[in-house]
Amino acid sequence: MKLQKWLLLSLMILICYGVEAQNKKKFKIHTVAFYNLENLFDTINDPLKYDEASPIMELKANRSDIYKKKVKNMARVIAEIGSDMSNNAPAVIGVCEIENRKVLEDLVNDPLLLAKDYGIVHFDGPDRRSID
Repeated sequence: MKLQKWLLLSLMILICYGVEAQNKKKFKIHTVAFYNLENLFDTINDPLKYDEASPIMELKANRSDIYKKKVKNMARVIAEIGSDMSNNAPAVIGVCEIENRKVLEDLVNDPLLLAKDYGIVHFDGPDRRSID
């Protein structure tokens, strides 16, 4: 009889432990972000667009270096969005104030974002200043 009580008690403990283990939910936090890229224009003049008034085109020298630095800074900021909660860059990012698809390609191909394998969905907007 004593053995049966111990077996029954052991069985109850195992059942309760199993139920408790199944109640623990596993989840992973993902970040969704929206970021204003603040007039991210490339250094190439597009004759079909009014991009001459962009800040980068108004510079007389070092356009390429300044553009590369801006892309790198934007990539660093994007990589850090939500990292305090998810330990990862955002899963989905919406952006605004870009000139064209090429600047998005430059951004997602930055070494800080390249491993994230971001895809691009882009629409050429009707803005007269060429901002998408």
